[in-house]
Amino acid sequence: MERKNILTTQELAEYLKLNEKTIIKKAQSGEIPGVKVGNQWRFNLLAIDAYIKGDVGTVSENDLSSEFMKTAHNVIPLSRLTDEPCINLDIQATTRKGLLRELAETAQKAGVANSSKNLFEELREREQMLSTAIGNGIAIPHPRHPSPELFKKMNVIMARSKQGIDFHAPDDKKVHLFFMACTPYVFVHLKLLAKIAELLHTKNIFSKFMNATSKSEIFKILLEVERIYIKPLEEAHA
Repeated sequence: MERKNILTTQELAEYLKLNEKTIIKKAQSGEIPGVKVGNQWRFNLLAIDAYIKGDVGTVSENDLSSEFMKTAHNVIPLSRLTDEPCINLDIQATTRKGLLRELAETAQKAGVANSSKNLFEELREREQMLSTAIGNGIAIPHPRHPSPELFKKMNVIMARSKQGIDFHAPDDKKVHLFFMACTPYVFVHLKLLAKIAELLHTKNIFSKFMNATSKSEIFKILLEVERIYIKPLEEAHA
């Protein structure tokens, strides 16, 4: 099989020598790292290789990433993955390049990234391949290859641009909200992206974030979402 970075369910089944139903079952339980896009599952080959090689065992037991990886249903709330230094509600950049640089600088100042310069280059390289804008004024910038060289710890960087930035979105709309997944571990990367995507499917979430007047209000919004969706999920899998 041709080696690709992103695999379909069928391709992963061939790669692991399992049937497709088994792959889907393992992905749904969180045993295999994957992201559901619409009705289809997609898998990052590097994350799969890390899973096979047991890279999870190299994570410190005191690291939040370790707890996140062991949580099959991703119930760890985003409010635990975001703090005030990780939030920028007044992005000054007016271009995509400027936005990526500002995100990288925010990550370094927050103690999440080792080097804003290196992170910026990784983010720019990813955007040159395909825009991370998902439409409806939202983008999820992230590096192709997260590693301990890029990130010190797992966090989510959130940024808001009131004027909006042309980000080559599929709907051609300007992007106002940016969520950057930060993790040193490939295995966690897709799960964290899925966690962000889950948040962004919440009804009226865009307008709530856009109308927030402070970082504390952002946390209130996250906690509100978590009370509605996270607790029932925890109870269902208790």
